[in-house]
Amino acid sequence: MKENKQIDLERLRKDSHGMMKAISREAMKYQFVAGSHNSIKLRRSLALIERLDLVNKTLLSTDIHKVHSKRLADRYINKWNKFKKSKIDSWSKLPLKIRKQIPKPNDCGLASSHLRFFTLIDSVTEVNHKSALGAVKKMKTELLKKLKLHRGLWCVGVVECEVISLKMMKEIQRVGKNTNSEKRKLGVCDVLATDIKNSIYRNEDSLFLIHFHGVLLSTKEETFTLFNDSLRKSKQWSKAPRQIEIKKLSESFGGKGKTTDRNLKDISTYITKGGNDWCFNKSYLRYKIGFELDDSEVIDETTWVLKNWRRSEQLRKEHSEDGIEDSLSMTPSEIAELTLLIDQIMSLNRTRTGYLISTGS
Repeated sequence: MKENKQIDLERLRKDSHGMMKAISREAMKYQFVAGSHNSIKLRRSLALIERLDLVNKTLLSTDIHKVHSKRLADRYINKWNKFKKSKIDSWSKLPLKIRKQIPKPNDCGLASSHLRFFTLIDSVTEVNHKSALGAVKKMKTELLKKLKLHRGLWCVGVVECEVISLKMMKEIQRVGKNTNSEKRKLGVCDVLATDIKNSIYRNEDSLFLIHFHGVLLSTKEETFTLFNDSLRKSKQWSKAPRQIEIKKLSESFGGKGKTTDRNLKDISTYITKGGNDWCFNKSYLRYKIGFELDDSEVIDETTWVLKNWRRSEQLRKEHSEDGIEDSLSMTPSEIAELTLLIDQIMSLNRTRTGYLISTGS
């Protein structure tokens, strides 16, 4: 009897590593319970793949996000203020007789003519950081080529990779409770997923959505139209409606005027978030069912939350029922793949800003 117990203990010791691997693989599939904090989701997901070294290294870290968003905001605002000053200085040098006929340039008017918020939805891939990194590199190369064709066009923006759940989007549509924003997003993603449907990944519920958000500044307003037209000539970017959006910045919020500096700060905070969903100025590792910037009046995350975030009722219910799985939460496997991808994109240059696309002077 004693000998049998000894044999069993030896077998357990030998099998323990394999057992832990099996447990980890199973744990990677499940969604977190409602109310789980972002930092806990991130740490637990990375622990399962033994990459806790990445907890505070990517844009998913609150501290890293703050540093990178401020750096980008400063870059936007400095560029804008220099441009604005040059326009006002040029006006000031005009003869008095001409100045009386031409209004002095102001922040709002100049932004309306010379600034745009630009979104490009590129493609979808399986939730695999290596495959997605290849798609990101390709998009960066092709977009830079297009941007460089237009003289006087300045662009700085961020490549984002979002985990989308086609299964969840379709379930919401099936019960007829999705908003127009969510219907449009499902339409775009479904079209882009056509190639995936014919591959070994056709049964995947989740995918990476590769896209770009940035700010355009042009010396001539008509350049925006020319740039838009050139993008639409690309087969990759003309597969579905709404792959390309070039919009003016909002001039007001909550009935009050909104300065260009405020707009640029909001944009930089939003596009460097790293995470998937965005609510009440915080990033969440959850599926985002609709487009966040869905009309000409919406140019920042707060506006979108107030107009479109209809899931608040569901969230209140989830948070009141302790231990209930969050149906919109990303799985540990998806969070781990997203973190690995963001880390590799950031590592495309020495300053850990490989997510940036920048052109113009």
